[in-house]
Amino acid sequence: MAPVIIFKPSGTRVSVDEETTVLEASRAVGLHLSAECGGRGSCGKCAVIMTPSPEPNARDLEHLSSTRIERGLRLACQHTVVRNTHVTIPRSEGAVKILEQGKTTGDWSIDETQLGQYGVAVDLGTTTVVAYLMDLSTGVQVAHAATLNPQIAFGEDVLSRVQYALTGEDKNRLLQQRVVESIQQMTEQMSAESGVDLKDVTRIAVVGNTVMQHLFLGADVEPLSRAPFEPSVSEGVCIKGKEIGLDGLPAIDVHVAPNIARFVGGDTLGFILSQRLDRADDLVLGIDIGTNGEIVLSDRGTLYCCSTAAGPALEGATITNGMRGQSGAVEHVEIHTDGTPEISVIGDEPPRGFCGSAIVDIVAEMKTSGIIDKSGRMDSSAPRIVKRNDGQLAYVVVQKGEHGSERDLLFTQKDVRQIQLAKAAIHTGTVILLREKGYSSEDMDRLLLAGAFGTYIRPESALEIGLLPSVQLGRIDAVGNAAGEGAKMLLLSGTARSEVSALARNTHYVDLATHPSFQDTLMASIDFP
Repeated sequence: MAPVIIFKPSGTRVSVDEETTVLEASRAVGLHLSAECGGRGSCGKCAVIMTPSPEPNARDLEHLSSTRIERGLRLACQHTVVRNTHVTIPRSEGAVKILEQGKTTGDWSIDETQLGQYGVAVDLGTTTVVAYLMDLSTGVQVAHAATLNPQIAFGEDVLSRVQYALTGEDKNRLLQQRVVESIQQMTEQMSAESGVDLKDVTRIAVVGNTVMQHLFLGADVEPLSRAPFEPSVSEGVCIKGKEIGLDGLPAIDVHVAPNIARFVGGDTLGFILSQRLDRADDLVLGIDIGTNGEIVLSDRGTLYCCSTAAGPALEGATITNGMRGQSGAVEHVEIHTDGTPEISVIGDEPPRGFCGSAIVDIVAEMKTSGIIDKSGRMDSSAPRIVKRNDGQLAYVVVQKGEHGSERDLLFTQKDVRQIQLAKAAIHTGTVILLREKGYSSEDMDRLLLAGAFGTYIRPESALEIGLLPSVQLGRIDAVGNAAGEGAKMLLLSGTARSEVSALARNTHYVDLATHPSFQDTLMASIDFP
């Protein structure tokens, strides 16, 4: 008889063969187990408690402390089971703080009134999926829902998911199925909460980055796995729900935004639309800080864009004690003159790690306190600096027992280097885009920050480390889920759907990787200001 894995606390059971890893088993039953590296054993974030516990292997010993190993924690991607096993997913895999709303310019109107009918606008993010149920006759939002993108189980970043999809046609279909099912479930949830009959939901509009839109459509992602990274689908798509597996909404019209180029997709078009950057009469820079770091420059309505390989460090991945913005995550940090940190934590929980906004604070505060210098090097004599067993210096943000923490929460020298690389990528993109038109940061009239990261970070911290271009604080505006607001416009306005294709064609893509000043600008951006 095949062994059974019982996942806790959900109680989900699954029979497995002896070649199926615990991570693969969790994917099979739709559990959201973090696997930033796609299950290759390099990130160390898929730790679970296995009972009985197998012998730790080299990857376990590399990523897990002796205390955690003694508690039965093992990397789910590294172990199979030969007998019935209980697998407990730690509580750090819980609900994420999700940004649901954004700002718009208000410069648009509904031009397709359909009495008694409703639609769903979807912001299909790499980490989160946010959906809005809208009245198509009034434009009023009647409900919203949000969830983690279930594809996270197959990799935190888009390239990990592309690589997974390329391991077999069935894998591409599985990634599509998971995200389509999540949108179906959110639509049903919103329908039930608002009292809207599901048969009256007649339209869906979806925006996401290029990879997310390809996976949603079940399109070929192979061209996105290699240079020059050209999408196989560039134009906007309108299909019926049944064509992508929306079995509960087979006749619904599904509109997917066009892609601009490479990894700059419909979510960036949503950003442009919702802020009407195509109609701006000033110099505006818009940044959606994330793994790809999309940047848009509007030079009085003429649009330029680029995508930066910032990596996932700013979202907590690749950081020693990094985590998503969920209960127990430290979200802000201030370091006093004596080197003592003051923290704020999401939810009524002991601190368990640092989310992106805290990570930016920590680096900025260490810089202003003299704990690190402009090159990012830590001062071994600074307060609360310790040397780890591997010889690496680290700043103790939270000591074991402080604020109820079960362990020390350190920010290491390597973590600082990861943030330097990420912020250098973003900074390089902004410098090159501005320089293309003969501008510098001093010429900017407005700097718009989109997305959750841009909303929750302290702009002064981001300026301190050079993540944002040097600009007066008063010119910075966090616009929230601008992509989601753009999705609403595409849902409600036929004019917007017509305009967006022209916007995609008329937005000039700047390829950073082949730009003659890329390497020099990147190297010059690594040090702190």
